[in-house]
Amino acid sequence: MILTIGDSFTYGSELKDPKLAWPYLLGKEVINLAVPGASNDYIFRNTIGYLHKNSVDAVIVAWTTPNRLEINGYQHTPNTSPGLFQEWNDDWAKEKLATQMIALDKFLTMPHYFCTTWDEPINLNCYIGRLVEWCYGYPKGPGGHPLEEGHQRIADEVSKYL
Repeated sequence: MILTIGDSFTYGSELKDPKLAWPYLLGKEVINLAVPGASNDYIFRNTIGYLHKNSVDAVIVAWTTPNRLEINGYQHTPNTSPGLFQEWNDDWAKEKLATQMIALDKFLTMPHYFCTTWDEPINLNCYIGRLVEWCYGYPKGPGGHPLEEGHQRIADEVSKYL
């Protein structure tokens, strides 16, 4: 069993069926906790929360951009909640993401792999690449999410590590 978690790229936004998203194309049994618009707060908290109650063989975390927040269970982005981001501090957000990555890397005892949707993360041995680079040049939906061919390409890249 593999746990995957991330944002809309990992969820499968803009696909006819989210079960066509890259986690389900890995050829393994998958629990995909990704949600559209997920913040790294959501990713961090729900990865740990799931693993406190369940065991898996491997974890794949697709971190999102650092300029998203979870407040009281709601995901906020500059587009959905512009008022929250008027005095945003990018350096603080990047440091927070780096702290979350390091902490989760230390917490995970099973094989685990980190990728990012957009941003380059800090240097960790578990880092395997960027989703946008893997699906570059493949068809995208109107919102910029990869369609079926892009998800297959992402799955092919991730599979190299499993």
